[in-house]
Amino acid sequence: MIETYLNHTIEIQQDENPESPREWDNICIFHVAHKKYSFGDLNYNTFKSIENAIKEALIVKSIVLPLYIYDHSGITISLSPFFCPWDSGQVGFVEIPRKKMLSEFGGKIFTDKLKEKALEIAQQEVKNLDMYLRSEIYGYIIDDGDGDSCWGFYGEDEALAEAKGTIKHMIKGIYG
Repeated sequence: MIETYLNHTIEIQQDENPESPREWDNICIFHVAHKKYSFGDLNYNTFKSIENAIKEALIVKSIVLPLYIYDHSGITISLSPFFCPWDSGQVGFVEIPRKKMLSEFGGKIFTDKLKEKALEIAQQEVKNLDMYLRSEIYGYIIDDGDGDSCWGFYGEDEALAEAKGTIKHMIKGIYG
């Protein structure tokens, strides 16, 4: 994608070497069992082998959500099941550790409000990993003579918005 903004050309390109969002400091733990893929924080040979980890998570009152995969000419993941019974199914679980939520957000009680926040975090972490798995990480190059660029944006819109912000900042610095 190429766009002109305030007399600058912005080129949005796919990030060829993105960092996995599972390398970040995440709240959730992804338990995945798949013969072909190992994108979880904890990867298992069989679905049966996940069961003990999930039992332990439930004992310590973590929230446990099912994780689904659709695998057809690429993969995508979700917290909700996919429509296709042949190329999709449950691939594992997303664990939201109660203790980690309490330490990150304070408090001694896992309130309904904190549980709601935990679910929002899980949805965002799944979304980020899904975008990574679908190669939807981008960067921008601004044609300004210096070749300003930045990479690692989740979605073209995010990369474009950041590039426009950079151009505004550059112009303000020049003329401000």
